[in-house]
Formats: sequence, C-alpha cells, structure tokens
Amino acid sequence: MTEKTVTLSRRYEAHGTVFETVKVREPRFNDLMQLGEPYEMQRAAGNNVVIENVDTVAAYVRRCIVDPGVDMLGELGIKDARAVRVAVLDFFTSGEPATASQPSKSDPAPTS
Repeated sequence: MTEKTVTLSRRYEAHGTVFETVKVREPRFNDLMQLGEPYEMQRAAGNNVVIENVDTVAAYVRRCIVDPGVDMLGELGIKDARAVRVAVLDFFTSGEPATASQPSKSDPAPTS
C-alpha cells in the first residue's frame, strides 16, 4: 500500500501530541466502492472542467489519514489543510487517464 508524508509548514500540538507531518495512505477498493469518485470531468465551452464533490473529498481525507490521526487535523491552518487534501487527491490524479471522453476527429472525407 502506498503512503505519502506531507511536511507541514509548522509544528502543531493537539490532544497532547506534537506533530510536523501528516501521513496519508492510498485509498483502497472498498473506499472507492463506498464513496465513489471525488470529482468528475465535464465538458463546458470546449474545455474539460473538474467538478469536485466536497463531501466525498472530505470523506476520503478522513479515511486516508494514517498519522497523527484524523482527530488532530482540526488544528491545521488553511495552507496545511490544503496540502493534506491535495496529497489525498493526488492518488486519484497521478497517472490517471482522462475520464471525459473525447470525440474522435477524423479527416474530412475526400470530395470528388
């Protein structure tokens, strides 16, 4: 199982525990089946647009925290909270093929 360590911008203390990093694990099959995808791709004005499901993202973050424990994260400042969120979402975007299907563009048929 893959894990990532997020180095925080400062040292935090919560519930008597001091921490400077947050370790997150890769989401598992059961996580995906129970929570679904954290985002979807849609086409708008000819561009791909990412629509993020905030509740699903939050559920993945809560499930994937390994250390120091999800109950400690309430102390994080916004910069560090975003870094932890991005670390979890990176498991979904790293090397992932595009989810929005692109229409194939074929050469125009020759005319006679």
